[in-house]
Amino acid sequence: MSILIFEPKHAGLLVRTGGERPLPVEEWTLHGEDLGAGTLMRLRDDGQAVGQEDGFGLLVFWQGVAGLTASELRNIGLPNAMPFAFEITARSAIHSSDFKLHYDYIEKGRRKLGVNRVGAWLCVGGMDYVLLNPLYEIAEAIDEFNQADLTDLETRMLHWGQIAEIVPESTMIRDNNLRSMRIVVASSFELQPFINERDEPDFDPLVGRHEIRTTEAGAEEQVFARGLPPARQKSFANKFRSLRSVKHRYAVGGNNFVVLTREVETALGAVQRAQRGTAAERRDFLKNVSGYLRGALEADVEDLEVDLDRVFHDDGLSDRVRGIGIWEDRALPWVKQASEPWMPPEQVGLRLGSQTILIAPEDLPSIRRQIEGAVENGDPVVQVAEGTSIPANTATLAAIDELIRSSQPVQRRGHGEESRREVAASDSAQILQVIDNLETIGYLRERKVRQPGIREAAPKLRTTLLPHQVEALGWLCEHWCTGSWGALLADDMGLGKTLAALAFLSCIQVYVRAQDLEPRPLLVVAPTGLLRNWQDEHDKHLSGIGLGRAIAAHGPALRRIRRCSSMKRGTELGVGQPSLKIEVLKSADWVLTTYETLRDYQHSFGRIRWRAGVFDEAQKIKNPGIRLTEAALAMDIDFALLMTGTPVENRPADIWSLLDRVEPGRFGSLKNFSARYESKSDSASTLAELHHALTQSDRRRNPALMLRRLKEDRIPRLPKKVIHKRTVEMPPSQAQAYARIVLGRQEGQSMLQSLHYLRSISLHPGTLDATDLDAFIGESARLSETFEILKEIAAKGEKALLFLESRELQSFLIGALRRKFQLPEDVLVINGAVSGQVRKARVDTFQARRGFDVMILSPRAGGVGLTLTAANHVIHLSRWWNPAVEDQCTDRVYRIGQHRTVNVYLPLAVHPSFGEFSFDLKLDGLMERKREMNRQVLAPCGATSADVSALFHSTLTEASNAWDTD
Repeated sequence: MSILIFEPKHAGLLVRTGGERPLPVEEWTLHGEDLGAGTLMRLRDDGQAVGQEDGFGLLVFWQGVAGLTASELRNIGLPNAMPFAFEITARSAIHSSDFKLHYDYIEKGRRKLGVNRVGAWLCVGGMDYVLLNPLYEIAEAIDEFNQADLTDLETRMLHWGQIAEIVPESTMIRDNNLRSMRIVVASSFELQPFINERDEPDFDPLVGRHEIRTTEAGAEEQVFARGLPPARQKSFANKFRSLRSVKHRYAVGGNNFVVLTREVETALGAVQRAQRGTAAERRDFLKNVSGYLRGALEADVEDLEVDLDRVFHDDGLSDRVRGIGIWEDRALPWVKQASEPWMPPEQVGLRLGSQTILIAPEDLPSIRRQIEGAVENGDPVVQVAEGTSIPANTATLAAIDELIRSSQPVQRRGHGEESRREVAASDSAQILQVIDNLETIGYLRERKVRQPGIREAAPKLRTTLLPHQVEALGWLCEHWCTGSWGALLADDMGLGKTLAALAFLSCIQVYVRAQDLEPRPLLVVAPTGLLRNWQDEHDKHLSGIGLGRAIAAHGPALRRIRRCSSMKRGTELGVGQPSLKIEVLKSADWVLTTYETLRDYQHSFGRIRWRAGVFDEAQKIKNPGIRLTEAALAMDIDFALLMTGTPVENRPADIWSLLDRVEPGRFGSLKNFSARYESKSDSASTLAELHHALTQSDRRRNPALMLRRLKEDRIPRLPKKVIHKRTVEMPPSQAQAYARIVLGRQEGQSMLQSLHYLRSISLHPGTLDATDLDAFIGESARLSETFEILKEIAAKGEKALLFLESRELQSFLIGALRRKFQLPEDVLVINGAVSGQVRKARVDTFQARRGFDVMILSPRAGGVGLTLTAANHVIHLSRWWNPAVEDQCTDRVYRIGQHRTVNVYLPLAVHPSFGEFSFDLKLDGLMERKREMNRQVLAPCGATSADVSALFHSTLTEASNAWDTD
C-alpha cells in the first residue's frame, strides 16, 4: 500500500494514502507490506472511525487513536507514543473562584516543553507524537474544565474528582493540596438497611458510582462500585444524618470529600426525609422506595441509577420461594472446585530490536513502578534482569500497561467468584430466596398429573424433523405426560436442539388451544447473542403464527414494558418488588429474555406462572449457590427444559445444579452428591454410574432424565470430520527463544509462569511490531503453517474459521490475510468486543459471501451459539486448555446444515531438539485424554493440578534432562 498520510483534524485523525494513485479505503488491506491496515479496519468496524464520502479517506476519532497500543502505532506508521512525563499543576487553590488546572510535558532535567496539541496528536520541536489514554482523556478533561464556568466550589470539586478518578499513578500532581485530596464523585447510591438501637427499621445511604463492564464473552454487566472505605463511609452516613438538609459536598476526614451529582443529591433528599420519619414511616418507605423516589425526582429519575434494599414479602410466587430477603454469599466447602488454572493470553514481553524480553505477569506492576520512578528522575533506562535493560519513558509505560491489561487471568468460575461479580451491590440485593437442596434436601416436587393429549398434538412446522429430533420430541412429550417438571436435553452441539425445543413448545401451544386451557406464556432464556437466533429459527421452521405473539424482554426493549419507563436495569434487586408490567408479560404467547435480565428482574418474572420454560446454554446456571442460578430456581414454571451440549465442563457438581432445576431432590443434596461423585471424580466407574443414572429410565419406567446423543451416532448424513495434526519444526529464532526458557529456568520461577512462557513462545517468539509481513509470519511455526493451510483451502475456493485469543494478532491477520489472498473484502472478526447484534450481522455476511473467505474468532466469544456452516475448515491457531471449549468452536461448522467434509487443523510447533517433549505436543495429548473421558462418561474436561504438574514435568524437566543426555 502507498504510504499513509495523516492529517490531524478537530474531530480526529484523517488518514489517506499518498502516491500518484490514492487507494480507496476498501482496498487498504489488499496492498503493501505494512501491518496496520487491519487495525484501521478494526477501528472502523468498531465505530471508532468513519469513512469519508469520497471513499478515499478514514477519519479515526481521537478516542480511537488514543486507545491504540504502542505496537499498533508502529504498525500503522503513526508517530511514537509521547515519551515525556505528564504533570498537572493548579493555578490558585481549589477554593478560589479563579482556580484553573494546567498540564505540562516534562523532559529529562525537568524542562517544560512547548507542545502543540490537536486531539491526541502532539507536535514538539518539529517532532510528532501520539498521546495515548488515559493521558489523552485527562488532557481533554482539563481543557473542558478550564473552559467551563465553574463559579461554585462544589462544581469545581465535582469536575476535579471526575478527572482524578482516571489519573494514573505515574502522572505527577505538583500541587500538594490537590495531590492529597481525594474526591469521591457519588453518581449512584444504594441503601443499607439495619435495625437501630430502638429495634426499629432504619437505613443509611452508601455512595459510589455506577459502572458498566464488559465480560469475556462481550456482554455488558452493571456494577455498583462503592467509593469509600468503611470508616469514611460511616463518617459520611453520620454527617448525612446529622445535617438538616442534603449538601452538595461532604468532608469525611483525612482530606477526603464526597461530592454528589445533581440526581443523587435530589434522590438523597427523599432518603433523608424518610430517615427522620417514624418507625412506621421508615418501614413504609422501605416497602416502596421506588415510588418515593419517583415522586421526588420527577423528570430527573431518567438519569439516575439506584440500587436500593428493603425487606418485603409478597405472594404469587413459586412454592419454592420461601420469601424475599437480602442476598448472602454461600460457602460450599464440600464442593470440589474446578481446578483448571488460568492461563493469560499469549503475550508476555517487550520487543527491543531483535530481542524479546519476557516478563512474568506478576512482575509487571513492580517493573511499572521502577519505570515511573526512572521517568520522574530523568533516568534513561531501567534494569529488569541481569544484563537486560529497557528504556524508561512513557512509550515503555504504555507497552507495560497493555501487557498488564492483556495478562489479566481468566479466573476459575467457582461459585464464589461468580457471586462476587455477577451483579451490582453484591452484598445487599433483595432477591427471591429459594428453599435449597445444598446441604440437605429441603425441596422436593411430586410429579404432576397431566392429560396425555399432547402426544396427539402435532407441532406446526414447515420443516421436517430429522429422526433424532423426532426421538427428542417424543421423549419430551413423554416427560410431559408422566408429570415430570422438566428434562435435560444434552445432545452434542450441532444436533439441532433449538428446532426440537421449538417443536415441543409448538406441541404445548396446540395442546393448550385444543383443550381450551387457560392461556399462560412460554419463557425462553438464553445468552444475549442467541436471542436473535431463537427468533430467526422460530420464523424459519414454524408455520403460521408459530408460537404466537412474542415479547422481547431484554436490553433496550425493556423500556416498553417497565412500569416507569425511566427505571434502569437492575433496580428490582434494590427495591425488592416488580418493576415490569406483569400484565403485559402475561398477555404474551412467549417471552424471550437473557439470564442476566431474569436475575435482575426476578421479582417480575417470578410472579408469572409459565406454562413451560427453556433454558438454552443451561451451563450458565451450573454453579450452585449464586444469584443467577437461584433466580432460575425461583421461577414458577410447569415444565423446564434445560439444553446444553456441555452438561459437565469443569466438575461433576456442574450437572447437579442443572438437575436441581429439572427434578429437585432426585439426586440428593449437593453435599451428598459431591461426596459421592466428586471425591472420586477421576474414577471412570463412579462417573459411569452417574452417566447411567441420568440416561436410563427409572424404576417406574419414567423417561430418562437426560437425553444425550453424539452427532456421529445420530446423523448418518452428516459428513466426515477429519482432524489434521500438522506438526511443524520451529524456525531458528523461535527454537532459540523456547530453549532459553527450558534450559535457563530461574530459581523461584513458578510452574505456571514457566508454562506460560512456553505457551506464548510456541505461538510466536516476538511481539507484534514487525514491519515485514513475511518475516513476522516466518518467525512462528504455527503461524507459517496456518498460512500454508489457508493456501490449500483457498485453492479449493472454500471457507475457514480461524480461532485465536490475541486481539493484536487478530488485527494483524485482518490485513495480512487480505493481502496474502487478495480477498475482495475485509476479514470479519468476532471477539468479546463485538455486540450480539453486530455478531449476528457478521455471521449473516460471512454465510452469504462467495468463494474463499476466513473469519477470525476468539474461542470463548465465538465458540457458542453461532452457525457458520458456510465454512467447512476450522483452524485452531490458539488452543484453550479445555477440550470442551475447543469442540464448541469446531461445532460452529460441524452441525446440521453442513454437507461437506469438515477439516479441523491443529498446527503444532515442535522444537527441533526437544521433539516429543514440546509444549504443543504435550498439551495436545492432555486434551485428547480429557476429551475421550468426557465423551464416554461425562468426565470433567478441565485440567487438574495433577495435569498441569505433569505438563510442566514433561515439557521442562524431562525435556531438559533429554537435552543433557544428548
